Amino acid sequence: MTSVSQGLTAINVPDLSPADDAFTQLRTRHALRWVGLSGQPANALERGIRGVRLSRYRAAAQAALRAGPGSFVISHLPLMTAAVAHLLRLRGDVPHLGFAFNFTRLPMGRRLQYLRGALRHVDQMVVFSRYEQGLYAEHFGIERERFQSVIWTQGPPPVQAETGLNEVSPYLCAIGGEGRDFALLMQVARRLGPAMRVVVVARPQSLAGLQVPDNVTVLTNIPLAQTWAIARDSCGVLVPLLSRETCCGQITLVSAKLLGLPLATTRAHATREYVEGRAAVLECEPGDVAGFADLARRMYEEAASLRAVAQSQKSAEQAIHDRQHWAGLVDAFIERHVLNLSR
Repeated sequence: MTSVSQGLTAINVPDLSPADDAFTQLRTRHALRWVGLSGQPANALERGIRGVRLSRYRAAAQAALRAGPGSFVISHLPLMTAAVAHLLRLRGDVPHLGFAFNFTRLPMGRRLQYLRGALRHVDQMVVFSRYEQGLYAEHFGIERERFQSVIWTQGPPPVQAETGLNEVSPYLCAIGGEGRDFALLMQVARRLGPAMRVVVVARPQSLAGLQVPDNVTVLTNIPLAQTWAIARDSCGVLVPLLSRETCCGQITLVSAKLLGLPLATTRAHATREYVEGRAAVLECEPGDVAGFADLARRMYEEAASLRAVAQSQKSAEQAIHDRQHWAGLVDAFIERHVLNLSR
């Protein structure tokens, strides 16, 4: 790796991750000194206050105080990006990259006005699909060029040896919480009948108010390694999204692909780049109960052949979702917004 710059400081401010998260391990071409902060609550006061994430604004203030000549800030998630942007205005011209810019639901009302005011001061915002570039540019009234699309990157998720289940029959699994159509999934499970089982790993509130059929097992708050052990031993992973406009599901899709697991999902603009052209990814329209039930049956009936195809694509998927794509994006940001500023 050849360094093309010296003495740059990257101040990394995740909203929900620890200060030493994997982002600070990116292998950029530019030599960087990483400063890791975190918006996670760090003490009893921050954990005790309800309604306002005091820890987010503490981390944003720390970033602004540390920013200066030869430094730039990378904030993660929209609300941390907005908090940092407001405070960086007091420090003058500090380059700011807003990473992981994503909304399950678009903000409205006062929150929208707050974000519009803050985000116009961010040099670049990173989204994980081409669709979101236009969506957020229009919603926030910011030129499309300020939104940069990059594929979600990661390594294979951790997988423990045993699932911890007592299931004796083959099963399908559904993983995730945001933007999922679990009402559709419960209807699909009823159509499949008692012989076909479904294991759902979700947040407790994700299935609130739904009647869960007897052939569905629901697990909440389990370790990530157990979640993906359940997926590994299943006939395939179900990702039913609420609508074409839903901007969720990419992490589940990528994790399953990297493990070589078949997928069934509903079509969405923001997941197009993640599923198109994949023979082991089955799709139907959102809200199509009969169509999704047909996909689920096919995953049962063709489990071996679909898994063989998915396994054969693991190497290609690893290249597509290699974390060096993010390193390249950071390098490009440095060259456009940081080095140009210091010349």
